[in-house]
Amino acid sequence: YRTPLRDDTWYMHRCAGCGSLYLDPRPDQVSLPRAYEVYYTHNPDDEQASTSGLAGVLWRLIHGYLNQRFALSRQPAAASGAWLFRLMVPWRMKLDYYGRHLYPNDFPQRGRLLDVGCGNGSFLARAVEMGWQVNGLDPDPVAVAVCARQNLHVVQGTLRDAPAGWAGQFDVVTMSHSIEHVTDPGLELKRVFGLLRPGGVLWLACPNPDSLGSRVYARAWRGLHPPYHLVIPSARQLSRLLLDAGFVDPVPLRRGAHARWMMRESAANARHAGGISMQARALLAPLIRVMADVAASVVPGGAEETVIMARRPAQP
Repeated sequence: YRTPLRDDTWYMHRCAGCGSLYLDPRPDQVSLPRAYEVYYTHNPDDEQASTSGLAGVLWRLIHGYLNQRFALSRQPAAASGAWLFRLMVPWRMKLDYYGRHLYPNDFPQRGRLLDVGCGNGSFLARAVEMGWQVNGLDPDPVAVAVCARQNLHVVQGTLRDAPAGWAGQFDVVTMSHSIEHVTDPGLELKRVFGLLRPGGVLWLACPNPDSLGSRVYARAWRGLHPPYHLVIPSARQLSRLLLDAGFVDPVPLRRGAHARWMMRESAANARHAGGISMQARALLAPLIRVMADVAASVVPGGAEETVIMARRPAQP
């Protein structure tokens, strides 16, 4: 498996009961932070849109949809994108994921949002555009410094280190590919529950261990990502953990078109692994990608990612 670190052997196991994946043995709390010294969140994302040619036309349409769907003010924009992407279901779902499904109609007052594992702050900056008051939390000091340069309010640390004043203060908490980086996902969800106001919403995304890519690429699947990913809960286990933490109404969401990068990286891992079987799987990446995108547009559990929303009850 390719990592930014030196080649090493990692063992990821699947729980026979719930289907979740877990790394064992795993790095200890002293050595694990060293792996993040070369992590991808150390640079801000470049979201500059092309303004010329066919790419420019596409970006105008995308901006038109995002402006209407999430109350953004992206320019240049074509208003026709608002209805066009509603007809193009897999790509509409892709854009809805970009805004983490936080539609203004559902959150007319916006309010306070916390992004746990905010990395370089790309979503925090997006949420500010959407009208939210934002805070971030991330244990990586380099990523936190990237956020500070963007004037984003981010605390260095984990949920265990969240300021006491945050308890019960957030209307929305988002966790994009952070739950798989912790040793005890259930405990983390209980901590998130305590940060939400009554009626507050959690949005969460993580790799789906039951996905087509996971089954086809096995040890080469990019979603494994050792040693960074410690526990990858299955969708059914994640729902159980949410309910155990006190959340209600966990709703899995369809992901739509999304698998290009995951299949490209998984194919590269397969080529790196060597062997006839892995080389054949690498060649199948374009076909597997199409199949994954179709599956993700039809059923929530068909995506390479599990995406789920749940809420804290309005009344205790």
